[in-house]
Amino acid sequence: MTKFARLATVAATLASVALVATPTLAAPVGATTPATAKAQIVRPLTLTAKQNLDFGTIVLTAVTGATNVAVSTAGAVTCGVGLTCSGTPKQAIYNVAGTNNQVVKIYSATSNLVNAADSTTIVFTPALPTGASVTLTNSGAPGTDFNVGGSIALGTTTTDGVYTGNMNVTVDYN
Repeated sequence: MTKFARLATVAATLASVALVATPTLAAPVGATTPATAKAQIVRPLTLTAKQNLDFGTIVLTAVTGATNVAVSTAGAVTCGVGLTCSGTPKQAIYNVAGTNNQVVKIYSATSNLVNAADSTTIVFTPALPTGASVTLTNSGAPGTDFNVGGSIALGTTTTDGVYTGNMNVTVDYN
Protein backbone atom coordinates (compact mmCIF):
# COMPACT_ATOMS: atom_id res chain seq x y z
CA MET A 1 0.00 0.00 0.00
CA THR A 2 2.94 2.34 0.52
CA LYS A 3 3.66 2.07 -3.13
CA PHE A 4 0.09 3.08 -3.88
CA ALA A 5 0.25 6.01 -1.43
CA ARG A 6 3.50 7.25 -2.95
CA LEU A 7 2.07 6.94 -6.44
CA ALA A 8 -1.07 8.85 -5.44
CA THR A 9 1.06 11.58 -3.86
CA VAL A 10 3.21 11.92 -6.99
CA ALA A 11 0.07 12.08 -9.19
CA ALA A 12 -1.49 14.77 -7.00
CA THR A 13 1.73 16.80 -7.05
CA LEU A 14 1.96 16.59 -10.85
CA ALA A 15 -1.69 17.61 -11.20
CA SER A 16 -1.19 20.68 -9.02
CA VAL A 17 1.96 21.67 -10.96
CA ALA A 18 0.08 21.28 -14.24
CA LEU A 19 -2.69 23.54 -12.97
CA VAL A 20 -0.23 26.18 -11.85
CA ALA A 21 1.90 26.01 -15.05
CA THR A 22 -1.03 26.32 -17.45
CA PRO A 23 -1.50 29.99 -18.47
CA THR A 24 -4.96 31.45 -18.46
CA LEU A 25 -6.14 32.26 -22.02
CA ALA A 26 -8.39 35.26 -22.70
CA ALA A 27 -11.35 35.05 -25.01
CA PRO A 28 -10.63 36.21 -28.61
CA VAL A 29 -11.68 39.78 -29.45
CA GLY A 30 -12.23 41.62 -32.73
CA ALA A 31 -11.01 45.11 -33.64
CA THR A 32 -13.13 47.92 -32.24
CA THR A 33 -13.10 49.51 -35.71
CA PRO A 34 -12.57 46.85 -38.37
CA ALA A 35 -10.56 47.57 -41.51
CA THR A 36 -12.37 47.44 -44.81
CA ALA A 37 -11.32 46.05 -48.17
CA LYS A 38 -11.90 47.96 -51.40
CA ALA A 39 -11.30 47.29 -55.09
CA GLN A 40 -12.07 49.77 -57.87
CA ILE A 41 -12.54 48.08 -61.20
CA VAL A 42 -12.27 50.19 -64.37
CA ARG A 43 -12.43 49.40 -68.05
CA PRO A 44 -9.18 49.65 -70.01
CA LEU A 45 -8.79 52.98 -71.79
CA THR A 46 -8.88 53.19 -75.57
CA LEU A 47 -7.57 56.22 -77.44
CA THR A 48 -8.52 56.85 -81.07
CA ALA A 49 -7.49 59.68 -83.39
CA LYS A 50 -10.61 61.02 -85.14
CA GLN A 51 -9.16 64.04 -86.97
CA ASN A 52 -5.60 65.00 -87.92
CA LEU A 53 -4.11 68.39 -87.05
CA ASP A 54 -3.59 70.55 -90.13
CA PHE A 55 -1.62 73.81 -90.15
CA GLY A 56 -2.91 74.66 -93.64
CA THR A 57 -0.61 76.26 -96.19
CA ILE A 58 2.18 78.48 -94.89
CA VAL A 59 4.05 80.90 -97.14
CA LEU A 60 7.44 82.18 -95.94
CA THR A 61 6.91 85.71 -97.27
CA ALA A 62 9.35 87.83 -95.26
CA VAL A 63 10.87 85.60 -92.57
CA THR A 64 13.95 87.21 -91.00
CA GLY A 65 14.32 84.90 -87.97
CA ALA A 66 12.55 82.25 -85.95
CA THR A 67 8.76 82.46 -86.09
CA ASN A 68 5.87 80.17 -85.16
CA VAL A 69 2.58 78.96 -86.52
CA ALA A 70 0.08 77.69 -83.94
CA VAL A 71 -3.30 75.98 -84.12
CA SER A 72 -5.28 76.23 -80.88
CA THR A 73 -7.35 73.41 -79.39
CA ALA A 74 -10.36 75.27 -80.84
CA GLY A 75 -8.82 75.26 -84.34
CA ALA A 76 -7.87 78.95 -84.51
CA VAL A 77 -4.60 79.65 -86.31
CA THR A 78 -1.96 82.18 -85.26
CA CYS A 79 0.43 82.99 -88.06
CA GLY A 80 3.85 84.36 -87.05
CA VAL A 81 5.72 87.39 -88.33
CA GLY A 82 6.83 87.11 -91.95
CA LEU A 83 4.39 84.30 -92.72
CA THR A 84 1.14 84.11 -94.65
CA CYS A 85 -1.24 81.34 -93.57
CA SER A 86 -4.12 80.06 -95.68
CA GLY A 87 -6.18 76.96 -96.25
CA THR A 88 -8.36 75.29 -93.65
CA PRO A 89 -6.31 74.74 -90.50
CA LYS A 90 -7.88 72.40 -87.93
CA GLN A 91 -7.05 70.96 -84.55
CA ALA A 92 -6.62 67.22 -83.94
CA ILE A 93 -9.55 65.41 -82.32
CA TYR A 94 -9.06 62.34 -80.15
CA ASN A 95 -11.63 60.08 -78.50
CA VAL A 96 -10.99 58.30 -75.21
CA ALA A 97 -13.26 55.58 -73.84
CA GLY A 98 -13.16 53.86 -70.46
CA THR A 99 -15.24 53.93 -67.26
CA ASN A 100 -17.99 56.51 -66.65
CA ASN A 101 -17.19 59.49 -64.38
CA GLN A 102 -13.46 58.74 -64.24
CA VAL A 103 -10.95 61.55 -64.75
CA VAL A 104 -8.46 60.82 -67.52
CA LYS A 105 -5.16 62.73 -67.72
CA ILE A 106 -3.84 63.63 -71.17
CA TYR A 107 -0.11 63.61 -71.86
CA SER A 108 1.92 64.61 -74.90
CA ALA A 109 5.46 65.20 -75.99
CA THR A 110 7.15 67.10 -78.79
CA SER A 111 7.85 65.27 -82.01
CA ASN A 112 9.46 65.98 -85.35
CA LEU A 113 7.64 66.62 -88.59
CA VAL A 114 9.70 65.39 -91.54
CA ASN A 115 9.80 66.95 -95.00
CA ALA A 116 8.95 64.22 -97.55
CA ALA A 117 11.14 65.90 -100.22
CA ASP A 118 14.46 66.24 -98.36
CA SER A 119 14.03 64.66 -94.87
CA THR A 120 14.60 67.96 -93.02
CA THR A 121 12.66 68.28 -89.78
CA ILE A 122 10.76 70.88 -87.81
CA VAL A 123 9.74 70.51 -84.19
CA PHE A 124 6.05 70.09 -83.40
CA THR A 125 4.99 71.12 -79.89
CA PRO A 126 1.49 69.93 -78.90
CA ALA A 127 -1.04 72.12 -77.09
CA LEU A 128 -3.37 70.24 -74.76
CA PRO A 129 -6.81 71.16 -73.42
CA THR A 130 -6.91 73.34 -70.31
CA GLY A 131 -6.14 71.17 -67.29
CA ALA A 132 -4.92 68.39 -69.60
CA SER A 133 -7.70 66.05 -68.47
CA VAL A 134 -11.25 65.03 -69.31
CA THR A 135 -13.98 63.37 -67.28
CA LEU A 136 -15.54 60.43 -69.06
CA THR A 137 -19.28 60.92 -69.52
CA ASN A 138 -20.10 57.29 -70.25
CA SER A 139 -18.65 53.79 -70.07
CA GLY A 140 -17.26 52.40 -73.30
CA ALA A 141 -18.66 53.74 -76.57
CA PRO A 142 -19.11 56.45 -77.67
CA GLY A 143 -16.37 57.78 -75.37
CA THR A 144 -15.37 61.43 -74.83
CA ASP A 145 -13.71 63.64 -77.44
CA PHE A 146 -10.94 66.14 -76.74
CA ASN A 147 -8.97 68.47 -79.01
CA VAL A 148 -5.22 68.90 -79.37
CA GLY A 149 -3.58 71.88 -81.03
CA GLY A 150 0.07 72.65 -81.48
CA SER A 151 2.77 74.84 -82.91
CA ILE A 152 5.72 74.58 -85.25
CA ALA A 153 8.82 76.77 -85.33
CA LEU A 154 9.98 78.00 -88.74
CA GLY A 155 12.96 80.06 -89.79
CA THR A 156 14.88 81.40 -92.75
CA THR A 157 16.39 77.96 -93.47
CA THR A 158 13.12 76.03 -93.45
CA THR A 159 12.82 74.25 -96.78
CA ASP A 160 9.56 74.04 -98.67
CA GLY A 161 7.66 70.77 -98.84
CA VAL A 162 5.02 68.78 -97.00
CA TYR A 163 6.03 68.01 -93.40
CA THR A 164 4.32 65.12 -91.58
CA GLY A 165 4.83 63.18 -88.38
CA ASN A 166 3.02 61.40 -85.59
CA MET A 167 1.63 63.22 -82.58
CA ASN A 168 2.68 61.65 -79.27
CA VAL A 169 -0.53 61.71 -77.21
CA THR A 170 -1.32 59.24 -74.42
CA VAL A 171 -3.96 58.99 -71.70
CA ASP A 172 -4.18 57.39 -68.26
CA TYR A 173 -6.62 57.31 -65.38
CA ASN A 174 -5.93 60.05 -62.84
